[in-house]
Amino acid sequence: MSAVSQARPGSGAPADEGLPEFSLSSPRGSVATRGRVTPVAEDAWLGLARERGTGVVGMIPFDPAEPARLGVPHAWTRTGGPASALPSPLRAIPRPWSIRGADSPAYREAVSRAVAAVHAGTLEKIVLSRLLELEYDADSPLSAEAVHRNLLSQHAAAHVFSVRGDGDEHHMGASPELVVGVRDGVLWTHPLAGSAPRPPGADATEDTQAGERLMRSAKDRSEHAAVVTDIAARLEPLCEELTVPAVPTLLATPQLWHLGTPMTGRVRPGVTALDAARAIHPTPAICGVPRGEALRSIAELEGAPRGFFGGLVGWTDPRGDGDWVLNLRSARVGPRAATLFAGAGVVAGSTARGEHRETGVKLSTFLAVLGLAPVDLPGLID
Repeated sequence: MSAVSQARPGSGAPADEGLPEFSLSSPRGSVATRGRVTPVAEDAWLGLARERGTGVVGMIPFDPAEPARLGVPHAWTRTGGPASALPSPLRAIPRPWSIRGADSPAYREAVSRAVAAVHAGTLEKIVLSRLLELEYDADSPLSAEAVHRNLLSQHAAAHVFSVRGDGDEHHMGASPELVVGVRDGVLWTHPLAGSAPRPPGADATEDTQAGERLMRSAKDRSEHAAVVTDIAARLEPLCEELTVPAVPTLLATPQLWHLGTPMTGRVRPGVTALDAARAIHPTPAICGVPRGEALRSIAELEGAPRGFFGGLVGWTDPRGDGDWVLNLRSARVGPRAATLFAGAGVVAGSTARGEHRETGVKLSTFLAVLGLAPVDLPGLID
């Protein structure tokens, strides 16, 4: 544990929050619930959604065997196209009084064991995650509404979500990855796998060169190809046609370059966005190859269940339209604590230090929303 300020826990009350129970905003459009959301079983949402003129919203956990947390809102607001580009000032966020997990020897050890399994032929790829825990003073509680506003301000091009969890917690993040979207029977997915840091403070030439090196990386191209192949095989039975580009393209977030392949298709009659999302989740980009062995090894190496991190967040309406995104670049946020998650794909060319650094860079995405930089957390990206 490392103290980052002199504040200590007190007795103040949490700030009131004005967030809806569910919201998802992206360049494709936005959905925000109004009023109460009624919990429903995954196979029982359609009738209630038709009755209310809404749809189903919620989260699917990383482990596909665990139950989803889904609900049908009494009302919702849906907009098409990108969200407003009007500038929004960042909200002030209090400093945490403690941080745990910036330097994670346990994560490096898990990566080393995973690399050994890859070399032994047990696994082709496995995605291992680590977490970062921040604690806040009760007299200066963390405002989930302020965090959400900062996510929208800093990541207008991402899929920004907020979902009420247990008690006063919210699951929120700025996901770079649309797992699946459907509009009028046309399916779209944009899997990302293989990434490289964007050099902080670099000029345009250096930044471009970093992206070009990623495109030339045999390790990252191989990792990406495995993801695309797996997703295509899972979607083909649900689609009348499916188009898969032969070569990935580069996608940039503020901290990282990613390899991405935009895939499009037309779903068969009756197939919904939720059906398609379930068919491909969890993808090798968040789990590994082969999937069954990767799931078992993740449970063993990570030591604690992921819950909804690495799962899906999204919505579907009775026509089958919807968007489901990966729960990435995210955290569980409450008045007294924020738990941040990040993962990295481990393949034959991986190293413990390299994956620790990659997850540190990914964690810095949400840290920036909280007003923190890697320099505030010694060991984060070492």
